[in-house]
Amino acid sequence: MEGLSGRLWDVVVGLTLVSAAVVVVVASTDPGWPVPGVSTVAALAGVFAVGFAVAAAVRVVDGDRERGAGNLLAVLGWLLLLVGELLEVGFVTVGGVAVVLGAGAYLVWLGVD
Repeated sequence: MEGLSGRLWDVVVGLTLVSAAVVVVVASTDPGWPVPGVSTVAALAGVFAVGFAVAAAVRVVDGDRERGAGNLLAVLGWLLLLVGELLEVGFVTVGGVAVVLGAGAYLVWLGVD
């Protein structure tokens, strides 16, 4: 994952993180997205945590530790968001969104730099 394709992948993943954080915030205000037994925000956070854990593993195995660290930061943010939603602790949820946005910005920066 080197060269232009690796950088493009980073930009896409970073933008996905930022977009997903916005979707999660919108979903938390719109009760029209029901998921049986779990809030939509918690479900989205869980899905994204798993997805970025896999992305981190791929990057680390590929030897790209910087991008792997960005993906792990995203996993941390999504897990914070998931815990905040499940326990209904607003500041933990907001902290998770902030970490996800930071991870997305970091990955975009790596792709552009």
